[in-house]
Amino acid sequence: MGAALLTPGAAGAAGSRNEDAYRDLGSVTRLDWMANIASDTSLAAMSLPGTHDTLAIHGGASAQTQEDFGDNGKTLKAQLEHGIRAIDIRVRISGAEDFTIHHGVVYQNANFGDVLNEARAFLKKHPSETVVMRLKAECPFKDVKAFDCANDPKSMTPEDARNIFGHYVSRNSDLFYSPSVTGAGRAPVPRLKDVRGKVVLGSFDGVNSDSYGIETFNKNQEDHWTADPVQKKWDYVKENVDKAVADDKNEMYVTYTSASDGVKRLPFEYAGGYWQEQGGVRTEVQGVNYRLMKYLNGGDSGRVGTVMMDFPGWALVDNIISRNNGHIPKGGGNRAIWLVNSDKTYVNSQYKRCMVRGPEFDSSKTGGLITQRECQSKAPGSHQWGAEKPTSFENNGYFWIKSSNGKCLTVPYNNGTPPAAGTHLFWWDCETRWFSGSQMWNVVPTKIGNVEDSKKSYRFINNWTGLCLSMDPATASATGGKVTQDTCPK
Repeated sequence: MGAALLTPGAAGAAGSRNEDAYRDLGSVTRLDWMANIASDTSLAAMSLPGTHDTLAIHGGASAQTQEDFGDNGKTLKAQLEHGIRAIDIRVRISGAEDFTIHHGVVYQNANFGDVLNEARAFLKKHPSETVVMRLKAECPFKDVKAFDCANDPKSMTPEDARNIFGHYVSRNSDLFYSPSVTGAGRAPVPRLKDVRGKVVLGSFDGVNSDSYGIETFNKNQEDHWTADPVQKKWDYVKENVDKAVADDKNEMYVTYTSASDGVKRLPFEYAGGYWQEQGGVRTEVQGVNYRLMKYLNGGDSGRVGTVMMDFPGWALVDNIISRNNGHIPKGGGNRAIWLVNSDKTYVNSQYKRCMVRGPEFDSSKTGGLITQRECQSKAPGSHQWGAEKPTSFENNGYFWIKSSNGKCLTVPYNNGTPPAAGTHLFWWDCETRWFSGSQMWNVVPTKIGNVEDSKKSYRFINNWTGLCLSMDPATASATGGKVTQDTCPK
């Protein structure tokens, strides 16, 4: 079954102003947003709002990447309380035994111990949550240049950095997701149930080792941090987000929306935009944050992966969090949610009945009704369906839902007017050209059950009508009852 589309929709759209995406984290309303996510959800399937250079609040415009909520880890505390769940921590060796937090040569008035203390305090109060940490040795171990920080002493090696980290782990073993910090090899991507209340090390970069963190964390990554102009950086960001949406493999995707060329464009300008004047005409260049907010606005399906941002705003954070809605179980089922079994049967989650290719309209056998009946122990061909991408035209990521006889699930043409909820669906020859969405369906993974005992299911949303594959309540208990389209469940 294919991945869900990144399809924006007006309903539930979050944010319209640049300020909604930039420098304003809003109110503290996202303390426990993972609590309703099904525990069997893979971390790779989730969408996590994160911050790039999480504690970079000092050093002026060329070094600062986040709003200043205070030293000694208080800025991290504020970010976590506002929904951030992925952090980027840059460390320098100090006194041969500790890590201090740096952005380049600038000390950020915080130490690694502060980071762990704030993470521990937050996760103790909110045990449903997890925090994914990208850790990086900020100072080079050789060929130190003028604008680089230097370890103390300068003789420190990558092995020393790994050993110091090991001491932090041993003192905080209950805080870390242990398979990610052993240094014996990257751990498989965990499920949420395995990491609730824990800090998960995504990677430990700059220490000449690929044996920390979790698998694929650095594989599907966008980090063109000197991309110029802003449009080019946005193109990179959009491309990686689209890849995350389209890929249904259990792999991590990490997108850094941040960039700076050090002189011409600074971090806040990439994030928040700026005004430019050419030929006496003054125009606004929109920042990456605003562009991403608008791109995601209102959509609630399709994982976008881990997104590491400079100066994020509340609406951008909310739009990323909303991409996890498909992992929130929808109770005992809904007539517009379907289970898909290995025998290719589509079973209605509310009525537990199978979708069937019903009787032909006439002797031509060109088409017929879509009905439902009780499921059979051995499914006949008329009960079997498959999601297939059209090959004869650009499908834009949508699918045919095809019966075993090769016919397609179809919404009635209705003289070109999208029919209303409750309309009886039929099967028909699959169209070989893109002229309407009556046979195109967005396949959206959804879960039913509860947080600790959920089942993967799907919503099938018609491209033309925006309504979901459903069943008629009035005929739900009758063999041959109607399969229809109806309002999609939230």
